[in-house]
Amino acid sequence: MELLAKPLLVDSERISGLSGKLVRSHYDNNYLGALARLNAIRKKMKESRWESTPAFSLVGAKREELLAANSVFLHEAYFEVLGGDGVLPAGGLSVALERDFGSVNQWSAEFTSLARAMSGGSGWAILAWSSRDAKLVNHWAGDHTQLLAGASTLLALDMYEHAYHIDFGAKAAAYVDSFMAEIQWRVVASRYARAIDEASLGMEIQASEAAAVDAIAILDVRRRAVFSLSCERVAGSEWQDPAQPTEWMRNFDKSGPVVVYCVHGHEVSRSIALALNARGIPARYLVGGIEAWREAGLAMTNEKKHPAD
Repeated sequence: MELLAKPLLVDSERISGLSGKLVRSHYDNNYLGALARLNAIRKKMKESRWESTPAFSLVGAKREELLAANSVFLHEAYFEVLGGDGVLPAGGLSVALERDFGSVNQWSAEFTSLARAMSGGSGWAILAWSSRDAKLVNHWAGDHTQLLAGASTLLALDMYEHAYHIDFGAKAAAYVDSFMAEIQWRVVASRYARAIDEASLGMEIQASEAAAVDAIAILDVRRRAVFSLSCERVAGSEWQDPAQPTEWMRNFDKSGPVVVYCVHGHEVSRSIALALNARGIPARYLVGGIEAWREAGLAMTNEKKHPAD
């Protein structure tokens, strides 16, 4: 069964930082070309008699399949984020970038520097979620085969010259700036949410179950801005900044059960549960967050408690 092309989701003429000519050329020649090559390779492989095929031919065919497949998938990840305003909204992804890179600006500086360093050559600059590390990472991909094992690609910037030479010539840095200004961050955030959801399967706990556990540590990991505006906390919980976990996780000594919660039980608390588990601390996230705890009629603390600045 042939893999079908994904359409461009935005009008190529309405991407302000990249010309329609460049985007169409990139899509038609490089993405669709890789897709046609992948389908042709797979068709030929399906028709092959492997028992009589030389080993070097099999290895070569599988290598070419991997190159073509990753070219297709990375180009799809690239085109799907075009047409935005480049503004990252506050939420689970922004918290994760601050947590794993120190700040969103520091992440951007590293990512764009990586991309610019590849100018005049070829490859991809990639932001990925590493399930093994339980964190976001930027990584270089020198060709279509060099992806981080077990990681989910969230943002892919094509640094092959075909991606920018029509508009920018050798000025790859200007291309990088234009791309960053065109990112639809909601698409990237959605990819991050899916990766976190998958990685945190089995770590959930219902409010009633958590309330019945003795000697449980409950951590409030709502975003600082959200926590600062709230008067309510789960009774007995302690707030910890989800964007600055390095210090408190290092000093967190808990061998017993740990439950973390945010507002609704989405990426913020799930990613912290994953990070704690990666450090050997058995943590689960509260399904539905503090809202579910409140709706269950469980004990709350009404106390205005500002986090330290």
